[in-house]
Amino acid sequence: METKEIGGKTEHYAPDFHYTYMKTIKTISVVLFFFSFLSWSEAQGSVSAEVLSKIGFDYSAVYSNGLANSQVSFDYEFCIPKDDAKAAEVKAIEPDVTMPRLAKGRVGCSENEQLCIVSTHGPKWKDRLYALASLPYVKRIVQTDYE
Repeated sequence: METKEIGGKTEHYAPDFHYTYMKTIKTISVVLFFFSFLSWSEAQGSVSAEVLSKIGFDYSAVYSNGLANSQVSFDYEFCIPKDDAKAAEVKAIEPDVTMPRLAKGRVGCSENEQLCIVSTHGPKWKDRLYALASLPYVKRIVQTDYE
């Protein structure tokens, strides 16, 4: 029982169950949001500075769905050694990678390297970008400019 003073009188009443329930739900939601944000922040912080330094374009304006301004995706490119095992490793991370045979790309692949082109479009694109940049044989990732 709770007490409430109305017009100079003290009245006893039972608190509204719905109000108490909703207040509890809101509190739990805020706590869950806080811990979700905290774990996201820690995950973002777990990418090393060395990995981030390989990414040579500004991807901060790209949303989680891979689109900037809710309508445009970006392509980015990098070189890997011409090796079937390394190509398979890249395809395991990014199944939609394009590997044109003779192109050197803006990144300037050598004769012993294979150009790889990937789009930001799709869920978890940033996780895949970080995974690709983490590969020891990927030296630099740049935005693709189709000219």
